[in-house]
Amino acid sequence: MAIKRRDFLTGIAAVGAASLIQPEAKAEAAQEIAPQPKYHYTKPVIDAHFHWYPPEFVDLIEKEGAANGVTNIKRNERGELECVVPGNHPYAPRADFRQNMTDTDLMIKAMDDRHVDLCTLTQTNPHVLWAPPAFGVKLAQAINNASSALSVKYPKRFNAAVTLPLQDVNASLEELERGRKLPGMKAVNFTENVLGKNIHDKSFWPIYERAEALNLPIFLHNLDPISERLVEKDFTMINVIGNPFEATIAATALILGGVLDAFPKLDFFFPHGGGFIAFATPRMDWGMGTASYSPQGRTRTYSNLKLPRASDYLRRFHYDLAMHDPKLSRDLIDIVGVDRVVCGTDFPQGMSIRRPIEYVEAIPNITEKECQQILCENPARLLRL
Repeated sequence: MAIKRRDFLTGIAAVGAASLIQPEAKAEAAQEIAPQPKYHYTKPVIDAHFHWYPPEFVDLIEKEGAANGVTNIKRNERGELECVVPGNHPYAPRADFRQNMTDTDLMIKAMDDRHVDLCTLTQTNPHVLWAPPAFGVKLAQAINNASSALSVKYPKRFNAAVTLPLQDVNASLEELERGRKLPGMKAVNFTENVLGKNIHDKSFWPIYERAEALNLPIFLHNLDPISERLVEKDFTMINVIGNPFEATIAATALILGGVLDAFPKLDFFFPHGGGFIAFATPRMDWGMGTASYSPQGRTRTYSNLKLPRASDYLRRFHYDLAMHDPKLSRDLIDIVGVDRVVCGTDFPQGMSIRRPIEYVEAIPNITEKECQQILCENPARLLRL
């Protein structure tokens, strides 16, 4: 008998939670001061893919979560909130609000240890999409207010992306209008799927239209990369391949779904190096009869696109550093150009790039000028700083 998706997720909460959480705990334990940079950087080093949980957001879940479907709400021995939120989430579906993602002093110390000057505050699991719409709005407002306040208090250390209650598009438009007026808000935080719906869906186009008009980039992040086939008895693939697959699906949807044609001035920033999209578009080109290598006999499948090849859209995206091998980042640069690669690390998650300067300086054949582009200039341009 087939296992229902929700029953499956509930089951892996028990059998998989330890293996899913351990990498983050190990990474935190291994955190140390990064070595001194090889090059001299004359501009601030910016990490544009950085996560935090505002204490106000955490407190709101603790106080009102039970009335909105949250269960197992408790504080652990370190005083950190732990709970289980409704819906489908990659960590089965636990939410652990760790101190290194809520304590500003710890966050700034980690930035200093990593030689990072400025971070863009964004949201990760559990986000707010699990909540009933009204509570989702309340949570998003708490996040945006606190993120702005932190940016005001430390303007040289933080700016932020506006979090939207994407389960309600009209409410999202209202919060975008409110949130974008708050000091320090420089982007729009968007998930790579919205409750299982791909993000090319035209229901989201009003948000893209308004973000483009406001000249705010879309900062994407994975959420719910769930498939029963990604969890085995002895291991899990949700994080190691599920997250980059989510980026690949989202990027493909934006290309083939016509979003990039409809909003030509809208920037999109992808986590996990865009997943595999830079290496998947040649296959799309082949199917369209436009591949550079022997396309004979193929027919154009996607006649709705304005550009001849799917590969022609790759430079519409910006890509972070979370590919976990500088040689792969070299390949990405060769495909999309160094100006499209932006310092973003997924910090402080367990699979984050802990030492971004060291990572960038290790990219084969990278020049000092290109390092400064990736670490300083590209994120500043993307954030309109």
